[in-house]
Amino acid sequence: MSSTQLEDAIANDASYYIPGGLIAGVKAIDVPMKGTNPSDAPEIVTIDFEEEMPDHTDLIGFLDNENPDVKYWIAIACAFSEKNIPDAPFEIIDSALARYPSGEANLALHNARAWLLIRQAKRVKDIKSVDDSFRLAATSISHVINKDRTNSIAELALAEISYQKSDYDNALSIYDRIIRHEHDKKLEDEKSDIEVYASLGRAKILFKRKSYQASLRQFQAVLILKPITKPDSRIGIGLNFWRLKDKALAINSWERALEIDPKNDTAKLLLTLAKFDSSFNSLSDDEFIAKYSAALDSLNGLLNENSNDSVSLLLLASYYYSKGEYDSVLKIAERVLSTIKLSSNIRSDANFWIARVNYQRGDFVTAQKFFTESLRSNQENLLAKLGVGQSQFQREQIEDSIITFENILKENEKTLEVNYILGILYSLKNDQRGIKLLEKYVRLSTEKNEPIILNSYLTLSQQYENKDINQALGYLSKALESLKSSETLDIPIEILNNLGVFHFIKGNPQSAQLFFESARKSNKSQELEVTLLFNEARSLESQDQEKSTELYNLSLEKSQSYIYSKIRLLYLELLKVDIKDDNEVSAKIEGLVSTNPSNLEVRAFYSWYLKAAKKTINEKGENLESKHNKETLVTYDSHDNYALISLGNLYCSIAREIKGKSPQDIEKRNQSYVRGATLFQKVLSLDPNNVFAAQGIAIIFVENKLSNIALETFRKIRDSIDDISVYINLGHCLLEVGQYAKAIENYEIALSRYGDDTKDSRYLTLVARAWFARAVAEKSLESYYKSLEFSQKSYDVGVANGYYKLIPSLKYNIAFVKFNIAQFVSKLDLSKRTVDDIIKSLESLKEAIVEFNELTEEKYPPINVEVLKQRASMGSNTLVNQLERSLKEQEAYELKYQSKIEEAKRLRELEKQRQELEEEKRRAEEETKENEKKELNKKLQEQALQWEKEREEINQRFEEEEKSRKTKRKDAILTDEEFSGAEDDRPVRKTKKSNGKRSKRKKGSNFPNDDEEEGEVELKKRKTNKKYKSADVIVDSDEELEDFDESKLGNDEDDDDELEKAENNIQENENNDDEDEDGDLF
Repeated sequence: MSSTQLEDAIANDASYYIPGGLIAGVKAIDVPMKGTNPSDAPEIVTIDFEEEMPDHTDLIGFLDNENPDVKYWIAIACAFSEKNIPDAPFEIIDSALARYPSGEANLALHNARAWLLIRQAKRVKDIKSVDDSFRLAATSISHVINKDRTNSIAELALAEISYQKSDYDNALSIYDRIIRHEHDKKLEDEKSDIEVYASLGRAKILFKRKSYQASLRQFQAVLILKPITKPDSRIGIGLNFWRLKDKALAINSWERALEIDPKNDTAKLLLTLAKFDSSFNSLSDDEFIAKYSAALDSLNGLLNENSNDSVSLLLLASYYYSKGEYDSVLKIAERVLSTIKLSSNIRSDANFWIARVNYQRGDFVTAQKFFTESLRSNQENLLAKLGVGQSQFQREQIEDSIITFENILKENEKTLEVNYILGILYSLKNDQRGIKLLEKYVRLSTEKNEPIILNSYLTLSQQYENKDINQALGYLSKALESLKSSETLDIPIEILNNLGVFHFIKGNPQSAQLFFESARKSNKSQELEVTLLFNEARSLESQDQEKSTELYNLSLEKSQSYIYSKIRLLYLELLKVDIKDDNEVSAKIEGLVSTNPSNLEVRAFYSWYLKAAKKTINEKGENLESKHNKETLVTYDSHDNYALISLGNLYCSIAREIKGKSPQDIEKRNQSYVRGATLFQKVLSLDPNNVFAAQGIAIIFVENKLSNIALETFRKIRDSIDDISVYINLGHCLLEVGQYAKAIENYEIALSRYGDDTKDSRYLTLVARAWFARAVAEKSLESYYKSLEFSQKSYDVGVANGYYKLIPSLKYNIAFVKFNIAQFVSKLDLSKRTVDDIIKSLESLKEAIVEFNELTEEKYPPINVEVLKQRASMGSNTLVNQLERSLKEQEAYELKYQSKIEEAKRLRELEKQRQELEEEKRRAEEETKENEKKELNKKLQEQALQWEKEREEINQRFEEEEKSRKTKRKDAILTDEEFSGAEDDRPVRKTKKSNGKRSKRKKGSNFPNDDEEEGEVELKKRKTNKKYKSADVIVDSDEELEDFDESKLGNDEDDDDELEKAENNIQENENNDDEDEDGDLF
């Protein structure tokens, strides 16, 4: 149910405000005629307005002749207004005004004229005519108020004009003034109709202002003032309940209104609208069909009663729109617009339906025109605003559409559709706000338990592709879950394929292969088959090369020109051969380049091959890789990223190879770095997200000792891509700045995540190098041995996997670390090493000497043979002797200090034993205290139970004694309290005259002192059945109990009152009472 339909359902007709309700439904008027004899009963002339309207000029003449009461002039004028005859009502009123130029009749005529002009203003379309009608009405109202400032009917008309002009502040002020004035005129239980109508007007304004709680209270107040009135306040009550989301109470209010007045069209209309609303909230198709059919039946009944009702017609238009009968929708909307008496809200809805039909037909220019027209009539029509924005989007006016939806969002921040559409629009521009709005839409939909549009997930995934691959994968996975939960039989192949791509990029080829396989099996398109075959084959390369090769060949069978499969097949062949010496594969690659010279992928692959095969120099001394990449840039594409990055890397390599420190060498090295940085920068200008170019610049920073800047760049790159080179470069950079632990961590991440510690000896070597750098920096023998451990492991992996060319270098690394360990141990302070350390390092040194000598016999030694011989010689001639001397010194040192060490150990052991004994003693004491505490608590509990038992016995004995006292009350005197029944069955003592002596009493005694009158004794009050005192009594009694002696419990020797001595017959009972009091304290 739209807000337009709700608000237009509120009756607001001038007929309700003219005294007697003479405007509404006038069918005939009986007018008395003047008789010749005043004593005779007047003759009656009936003027019938039902069949045919009489000529108003004849009626004016008749009224002039007969001169009836002014109310008949007004009634006839209203009858003509009811029949929508424009000028006749005012001519009749003007004639009456000529006859009644003053007095009460004149004021009544001006009031009627004002209300008729207000009605006329509602019927005309021309704004000028509306303003003229209001202006003339205001003139009549001013005339009345000048004569009678308290005329409430005139003020009511003035408030109505302000209301129609949307000047709600002024209207509200007038209504309040009317209510106060009418309230003062009559008693509260005699409310006037004027006050009721003013209250109704006030309630309507509050509803317009969306103050639904306040409006509801005002309508309810009207209902209390006048339960039966028109318009029925129950209509307004229901509307407010509807706005407050209590639809059940709203429907009850309207049903009650219809029960009171079965002809209440407004109530019927609202109940019909409620049925339509209920049908759209159905939980099943069957429920919807049943409810929607019932709503249509109600609508049919409304149209049978009044086929011209605008709201009912627009409901019918919505039904035809849902059926796709757009011509019928247009006819109904145009019919509604042709109605003279039409509210702005109804006009807005009619234009809206015309706009929707044109939008559906693809005429977006006309649609936008009518959506705009709809907004002119009702600026709060949200659906029309959405229509304008969507029409602008369809006309490719993206900026205008964004502005429109931004304005809508300001007033509707939590509207799902607005957030979604605006998010999509910003996403088309790759604006970051698109992500924010779509994520807000997803969050709001989840909070409201609304289904989420699949495209929102897909768009978010697309937006995150180049920003955060994890987020992109997450949203695409949610899209898949959404499709599965909706029981969609065919999941789009694009989604499955993209999920595979994301998993592959994240380094999960197994997961990627499953998605690619699912996509391929679901595919029915020949165009996509080759791509899906290629993707699946690519994901299988690291798992099953044979299967991968099979799929690549299958893709070539489907499309022989699919160059990407040819490249991957050649790459797989290269993995199986010696890339430097295999002429067959080399010929195939060169053949591929010659047949596809302009294909950039082929050229990039050939560039990689030249570098990997180390075919860098030809017979002319030219760098083949550099020459090839320059040819790519000059001849084929100056913006080829791979060629630019390759050249950049080449310049960086050239710069690193320049080792000289002369000014010329430094200048040459710097120029190479600048050229490399320029190429990387060009790549970034073409592709701002190219992390390889960014990594190249970071490497240049490291080479130029700007490691901190490079470190930040590497960290940003790590957040962008998940690649082994990022962690390796981070490790290098961290090593350069002395953060050895973090460098080791990054190398180990590269090894565990991307490598295999049973195959990748180079990554193990990097870890060993980092541990060695840490050992040197921190002077840590433990770090040296960690370096040796990884160096040995790297060598073992190389031997196991047949990396024969690497074995000499790996062997040298082991020997080098052992040699350095020996040097380090020989220089350590006596107190920081042990005999075992020296023996171990000496053995390792001898092994290193042997390894150095073996390396000198290699065909391709890792370093200069002379250097190897020098190290072996230094080790055998010098370092071994130093360690042997160090061993003797260490043995003497440890022998000398052995007794002190033993004594220290003995003292430490004694101290340890003493501490253990103390701890054991402390625990025993604590255990004893805990047991004593438990025993004490147990005794206290038993004592409390004993006291409780004794108190119950005392209470029981007291009750028995009370019964026996009842027989001894013959001579007792009743107090006021006993007489009134305050203390049931309370025994009373006999009084004895005072002997003048002041009796001794304990503090707090309830007995009177000698200031009281003789013979008057206040009885001590006691609650016999109370077993526990309140908390405050117990707390306040603590101090008094400090000196309490239990031996005196029940002893009343101090209570030697004269009165008690005289009453020996109840002495025993008094003692029992005292016992009860003392017992209650516990």
